Amino acid sequence: MACDEWRRSLIGTIRTVGTLLVLPITGYVSDRWGRRVALTLNAFNTGWIGLVRSFVHSYEWFLALEVLESTVGAGAYSSCYILVTELVGPGYRVIAGATMSTMFALGQVFLGLIAWGVPSWRPLTQVIYAPQLLVVTYFWILSESVRWLLSKGKFEEAEEILKKVAKRNRRELSDKSLEALRESAEREKLTPPPAEAWLPLQVLRSRVILSRCLVAPVWWITNTLVYYGMSINAVNLSGNRYLNYVSVAAVEIPGYWTAILLLDRVGRKPVLIVAYTFCAACQFTFAFLPEDAGSGASLAVYLLGKYSIAVVMTSVYVYTAELFPTRHRHSLFAFASMVGRLGSITAPLTPALAQEVWEPFPSVLFGSFALASAALILTTPETLGTTLPDTMADAENLATKR
Repeated sequence: MACDEWRRSLIGTIRTVGTLLVLPITGYVSDRWGRRVALTLNAFNTGWIGLVRSFVHSYEWFLALEVLESTVGAGAYSSCYILVTELVGPGYRVIAGATMSTMFALGQVFLGLIAWGVPSWRPLTQVIYAPQLLVVTYFWILSESVRWLLSKGKFEEAEEILKKVAKRNRRELSDKSLEALRESAEREKLTPPPAEAWLPLQVLRSRVILSRCLVAPVWWITNTLVYYGMSINAVNLSGNRYLNYVSVAAVEIPGYWTAILLLDRVGRKPVLIVAYTFCAACQFTFAFLPEDAGSGASLAVYLLGKYSIAVVMTSVYVYTAELFPTRHRHSLFAFASMVGRLGSITAPLTPALAQEVWEPFPSVLFGSFALASAALILTTPETLGTTLPDTMADAENLATKR
């Protein structure tokens, strides 16, 4: 398929469609049987289906296995993210998320280096996917989420994990603390939630929340479109395509930690607006860079664009969650994230659009979305220094809660 860009691009798009299907499946497994089960099951499915795909000799079967793998295996990252954030304390959740994103970027760096050493796709697929089968051992290595165990009334298991954590951190859990935790869990379990209208109706009745539900998905479409689009198009830059891919992946790491350094100092909105605007400027500069500028200048501009979208990626996770009330935070956050998958579905098609329509088209598209997202950030309130809203009314009044 070397000369058939559309068929190659379709593979990435079809795979991303499967990630839409995996969200409700993984969510059900995670809430029903635990975060650890969801993580190991997704990772194991990725491993064995990927290995099977390396032996097929049909384009149609290749596509089918891509969809199957992402449908039953692409939820590993989200399962891991939830498990980690539920295991660490509130003060460490942002850092834990940034650390996970850093590991994700390092994985892409290793992928580029391995692909350089094993260029043939069949052995490359086998080398990458075979180690995934070992992740099934995580079921016995990792601890289950204490919060999930408590929500299911499994206090004894939660208590054992807490004691292990305390021992590892050279702390001691008093019987009084454990008893208070047990009573809190029982009280939460026995207290029925207040009757409320259907969530979509609540959103429609609130102009403020409805507005956020309309603009937040645009941020997420921009994030996935630019982030994945730049990673995919990196191999088309001049020079060594493997080193280009590695460089574009590695530059994400300082972007993640830049966000961590700035979010609690200058605020969520300034970080996002500047990062989106800077990303747009880099995209337009790259699109119209003179041919005599040299490969070094074009690569530098490209890397700055990827750095800025990495800043956005970390920041928008924090900001979106802070805009919605506690009771419906997960659902409304998931809605924005799910709609955002439209960006990752479109991203694999951009190399074909560059080849068939207009070479600078992907960069112009990325820059336009980034600029629009920067403008939409102006319509939402700053959340730095505010208390997380618990109710719809709290969320509506965020702008005055400073």
